[in-house]
Amino acid sequence: MSKRKFEMARMTNLQVEDYLKAGGNTVLIPIGSTEQHSHYGPLRTDRMIAEEVCRRAAPQLNALMAPGLSYGLSESHIGVPGVIYVKAETYMAFVKDIVLSLAQAGFRHIVFLNGHYENSGAVTYALKSVYSQLPPGTLAYCFSYWEALSPQDGAAYLGPEAGLHANLGETAIMLAVDPESVDMEHAVPGWPEPPTDLETNALAAMLPVILALPGTMVQVTRTGGWGDPTQATPAKGEEFLGTIIPAVVKYIRDCEKVYKKMFA
Repeated sequence: MSKRKFEMARMTNLQVEDYLKAGGNTVLIPIGSTEQHSHYGPLRTDRMIAEEVCRRAAPQLNALMAPGLSYGLSESHIGVPGVIYVKAETYMAFVKDIVLSLAQAGFRHIVFLNGHYENSGAVTYALKSVYSQLPPGTLAYCFSYWEALSPQDGAAYLGPEAGLHANLGETAIMLAVDPESVDMEHAVPGWPEPPTDLETNALAAMLPVILALPGTMVQVTRTGGWGDPTQATPAKGEEFLGTIIPAVVKYIRDCEKVYKKMFA
């Protein structure tokens, strides 16, 4: 099977059937958002990175990549032109239908690979609520691709020091996979300025407030970004992908091992 034939959207139904008959049972669903990534990053950043990770990981896992979800839980970005968000209950209902249809088609290892922070909790809860309707032996779960990284690699890509949104990591990968969509002329650092008298961890104190209120991400920093994208390059993006892809492949394999040993 050629690399492009791991993408369901570019396959015929007979080719998907052949994959399943040959013993394949794994499908990756990239999920992201349509939201601001400051003045320099495209609205589809989260979905496109998740999709690129799935595209490169699928052949190594003998998995298929399903068409991605472009919209997500982006109410934190309300107030910026181009942001499209869905309500949690709408999103969860959509996820339930997707996992049921994939399971009915014969997939037994269904992975929602998340590229937008706020999506994962809703997807996990949706999957848990529909598990009783899935065929026996079906494993369906969600994780954010950066969760597969080691603490050291993760801190360099996404975190308090590297930034959490439209940062070096996300911007560099977009330069690697879709450079024409990035406007580096507008790339500037953006960092939150929390109160100086906090008695606990600043990030831990900011996140619950940011995530609970609508439109907060465009108030956290002047740019809507969180990090310093100015040193992003295509080469740096490929370097990040070179770390992320093998980590994600190992993570998915390990999740399957845990399921088979402890729960199947």
